[in-house]
Amino acid sequence: MVNRILRALAVVSALALGLVSQPARAQMPGAPPPPAYPPGYVPPQPGYPYGPPQPGGYGAPGGYGAPGGYGAPGGYGAPGGYGAPGGYGGYAPAQPARPTSSSLELGYLYGTAAAWGIGSGLWINAEAKLCEPSCDPGLVVIAPILLGAAAPVSVFLVDRFGYAHGMPEGLPSAVATGMWIGAGQAVGIASYQHVTADAANEWGFRGLSRAAFIGSTVGGLAGIGLHYAIHPAPQTNMLLLSSTLWGTSIGAMFGGGASPAGANWGRTNDDVWLGGEIGYNVGLAGALAASLAWTPSWRQLGWMWGGFGIGTAAALPIYAVYAATDYDARRGLVVQGVAGTLGLGLGAIFARERGPSVADADRSTDFMRASETRPVAFAGAGLMPIQNGMGVQAFGTLW
Repeated sequence: MVNRILRALAVVSALALGLVSQPARAQMPGAPPPPAYPPGYVPPQPGYPYGPPQPGGYGAPGGYGAPGGYGAPGGYGAPGGYGAPGGYGGYAPAQPARPTSSSLELGYLYGTAAAWGIGSGLWINAEAKLCEPSCDPGLVVIAPILLGAAAPVSVFLVDRFGYAHGMPEGLPSAVATGMWIGAGQAVGIASYQHVTADAANEWGFRGLSRAAFIGSTVGGLAGIGLHYAIHPAPQTNMLLLSSTLWGTSIGAMFGGGASPAGANWGRTNDDVWLGGEIGYNVGLAGALAASLAWTPSWRQLGWMWGGFGIGTAAALPIYAVYAATDYDARRGLVVQGVAGTLGLGLGAIFARERGPSVADADRSTDFMRASETRPVAFAGAGLMPIQNGMGVQAFGTLW
């Protein structure tokens, strides 16, 4: 009992000494004065470095620690988010890449490049006069073979290494079409010169091959410029090429039909060639104007060719009428020209899309790929200059 009373007295004495000694130490001579805090500031407490807990969160109301927190009010950085408005860091959303050319379109350019190389080799032979007075077979084939192989290889290298994912859609057909149109223009001019000039002033094979080389080269460059200017679709490029053939045929019919009655056939021949050259350019200009607002489908192009052929053939019975009369039968060419033009327009109007066309199916089936059911793939055809005349060539793939 005595021990308990002594312990209680000791505890009370210790507490009394602590309460008395604290203010005494704070006012001892030489001791630093207690720190002065601004009104409302709560000094950090052990275990709470940012102040004692407050209602609604840690630290003083409104943030971590004293009012103001870390940085100015309003968040981290300038108002409006990260970077310029409208995107992340000012970068616009990525645009979808343009589709690459199909194997059918590339095959069209490969075949055209090979034809250009062979024709250029023939032009070199003509300029070098390798066939004057006679042709050495071992020499005349060197340039056509070398250039005929180098041109498609150059196309392959450009397609493989010039573009990350291959040539864009429309570029191969634009270049190839430009080459054919340029060559056709040059051959038409040279041919008209051939039928109208006398033997002393005729250009001959050298002038014909020179014109074809210049025309095809300039046409290919124009095709590149057209692609990067308006980005025509492959169907538009085929429309341009087809229009020159339609225009030449219709123009030749009108030229022959407009020849004076009773004129000799030499005069009519000149009028046919002149009409064909005019029709070539009229058809090309019309297709260029139409392509600015209209892109035909593959099926429409097929129907236009079919309508042109049907219309031209449907007018053939008119010659039976002329045969039974004394009228000049050359006027029947005008009837054929009108019927062919009408069929051409009707084919474009009444064409209907019913399932994928051959060129569209190339996207999924790779039309130019080897197949047991398709051992031969036809890619196109065109004119080819030959010595003392003009020929027709076709190109494609044979497995």
